Amino acid sequence: MPIETRALVLHGLGQLPRLETVTVDDPAPGEVRVRVMAAGVCHTDLGYMDYARTTPVVLGHEGAGIVEAVGPGVASPRIGDHVAISWHTPCGTCRNCRAGRPHTCESVLETAAPRVHLGDSPIAVMLNAGCFAGYVVLPAASAIVIRRDMPFEKAALLGCAVATGLGVALRHAPIHDGDDVAVIGCGGVGLNTVQGARLARAARIIAIDRDPERLALARSFGATHGIVAGDDMVAQVRQVTGGRGVDHAFEVVGHTDLIERGVAMLARGGQLTLVGATSRDATVSLRPRPFMSQQQRLCGCIYGDIAPGHDLSLFADWYGDGRLLLDPLHTATIALDDLPALFAATRQSGIRTVVRLGP
Repeated sequence: MPIETRALVLHGLGQLPRLETVTVDDPAPGEVRVRVMAAGVCHTDLGYMDYARTTPVVLGHEGAGIVEAVGPGVASPRIGDHVAISWHTPCGTCRNCRAGRPHTCESVLETAAPRVHLGDSPIAVMLNAGCFAGYVVLPAASAIVIRRDMPFEKAALLGCAVATGLGVALRHAPIHDGDDVAVIGCGGVGLNTVQGARLARAARIIAIDRDPERLALARSFGATHGIVAGDDMVAQVRQVTGGRGVDHAFEVVGHTDLIERGVAMLARGGQLTLVGATSRDATVSLRPRPFMSQQQRLCGCIYGDIAPGHDLSLFADWYGDGRLLLDPLHTATIALDDLPALFAATRQSGIRTVVRLGP
């Protein structure tokens, strides 16, 4: 039976989202319905107020919960399983997936039709998830079974901050033993990029942020150096690396000036990976000759190039085994009723606020 629940809905660009009562359908073949227990508030959620591709839309994309119903033909997950929600699950059938490049999937999985209604009208869900709601319907492959002893408030972080940050360091780059690394921006994704570099045994891990408290936190995640973002940040990176520059720089903020500085701090053969989301019309100025002669690379990365079905459960195990730091990322817990006020705030504090939806 369809279920009524509350959800945070964005009705138009530039507007503040508001809580609405929506109806969530039963899962169709190949789909599951998940009772959302916790959902993280990511910078991308906040940015959707300005660049959502369609409205109205249920916000939220970083969540975890319990499988409450399964559609025909679903063998896994099962009812009662604890799951992390993957918003970027490869289809397995497009040209890139068939060629062994699922991280560049051309047709990311989504439900066969809209499963959420506001009144009599179907509405969209953010990034195939819509986690700021009591229930979500997902393709079965997007509900990744995790260990039951992991708190939902920590498991919620797996689906974006952890997946993207660890993945870009360990799967996309990848960082090799002894590489020098700079991470520009030490929010939830950046801190996970730092600890991904630590797990990859990087030599120097240089954290860059304008907030000294975040730089101090980055050291606990594995950073060997901290630099306050500013006009001299490139010179400081060069100084730390003996003038050489870094093998990998990661821009995790989405600012064009930081992208240009990221290029300037690369060593010969170095790679700058764009992780932060810029505005859709942003442009960057590059001088191609030195970029070519230094044999450098500039690339983008979505979702850390992870394999969700394998990696999200693996990262949950790493947390359980003490290899992965997550507790310091979770800096506040709020109820769904408090979420609209968070979107209205002009500045967000802490690293990750988690919305607790379950008991």
